Amino acid sequence: MNNPAIFGGEMGGPTLSGPTVGEGASLSSRAPGPTGPRGLALGLEYWRDALAYMVVVLTPAIAYVGNLGFAPMAALLGMGALVLIGRKASPSVGVAILLALLLWALASMSWSPAAPLHPDFHRYKSVEALTGIKLVFELAFYTTLVMAMRQVSDATAARVSLILALGLAALAALTAVEAVDGAVLYQWIKGAAHQKTRPDLAARNVARACYVAAVFFWPAVLRLRRAHLPLLVAVLVVGLGVSATLFKVDSPILALLLAAGVFAAVQAFGRGAIWVLLIGAVVYFASAPLVADYATHLFHPHAVAAGIAKQSWAVRLDIWRFASGEIMQNPLRGWGLDASRSWPNNIPLHPHDAALQLWLELGVAGAALAALFWAWLFVRIGAMVEVDRNMAAAAAAAATAYLTIGALSFGVWQEWWLAVGAVAVVACNFVAASRRYDDALGAQFTGLPLAD
Repeated sequence: MNNPAIFGGEMGGPTLSGPTVGEGASLSSRAPGPTGPRGLALGLEYWRDALAYMVVVLTPAIAYVGNLGFAPMAALLGMGALVLIGRKASPSVGVAILLALLLWALASMSWSPAAPLHPDFHRYKSVEALTGIKLVFELAFYTTLVMAMRQVSDATAARVSLILALGLAALAALTAVEAVDGAVLYQWIKGAAHQKTRPDLAARNVARACYVAAVFFWPAVLRLRRAHLPLLVAVLVVGLGVSATLFKVDSPILALLLAAGVFAAVQAFGRGAIWVLLIGAVVYFASAPLVADYATHLFHPHAVAAGIAKQSWAVRLDIWRFASGEIMQNPLRGWGLDASRSWPNNIPLHPHDAALQLWLELGVAGAALAALFWAWLFVRIGAMVEVDRNMAAAAAAAATAYLTIGALSFGVWQEWWLAVGAVAVVACNFVAASRRYDDALGAQFTGLPLAD
């Protein structure tokens, strides 16, 4: 994420000039459209806008229908954005940090017990199972998408950001209804596609929308407030609150609560609050093994199962206790990429904590690079405070929600979750750019004067 221009470019939207019918020009005498380099540039800007509309229309739909769809969506749109990356476009420091993390992860495959000895690159399943190979393409395509969308004109950003906010409000309302009726509509859609699913699995799949909505919540609220749509803000708040509560998804609930506190803190204290977040993120990645070891001895899984918390937390504590023990045995270089899968009886796929997984698989270097990335991110968000404090607060809240959910729920290499992070950056870019948009032009789209 970039700031006064981390989140958005400053390019103007494409315009057409020349006489029009009714102003003294006939159809046969109308000035020809732009050709050559100017025509190509204009066509590329239309393509950029088309990709932006695809992002905002598909995001709420995929969040409801199937969260795994974020990975192919971001990858395909990133591939489509390759033609938009010119010589003037340069990756940020954050991308360089992620590239260093990727290179270290690839190197760790040489000692990872999970790495196949003789992979068959002619078989899709063999290649698809290689996390390192997938990460190469994900970094390339997801980064390309973010860079291309950063150059969307402010006028287009005003439109697409509002469309995204409206879609998220509709998503919140729909998931609330599905939480009450047991995901009946989702089951009907799956049945119509000849993919029948059990009611409990349908409810679990719909509940995944809460994780996505929690990340996008504050940028969406900010955009709806600016468009004078308080009723839809209420729909978003109530709908997401009801669905997360009825689906009993702890991570999004905690993420929303922490993000709300962060939003209020940044509004009240500005950069001071951002620095607290930065320090907190660094401490989280640096101390995760020690904290996990202490916490799992303090709250023993048997005590949790006896009534302190629900069973899923008991399972988490058991996983974290085992993972922290393995980290202590090999803290410097880690056990290698995807090594978490080498203990299926103790760790189901991943440790359900981003920092622990990085320590376990990539050692101190992996954890340090992750901490450095988040520190860079919060520095860039902090740079926005003096320019647009509300946007800085929304961006910090979105980052906090993403970091919180990653610390409790998903594997750090899950491609769909990484794609959600990339799309969240794009969404913040759009909202930030829309707030730079001229009030008079913005009023033409919303029909109302814009608010802060």
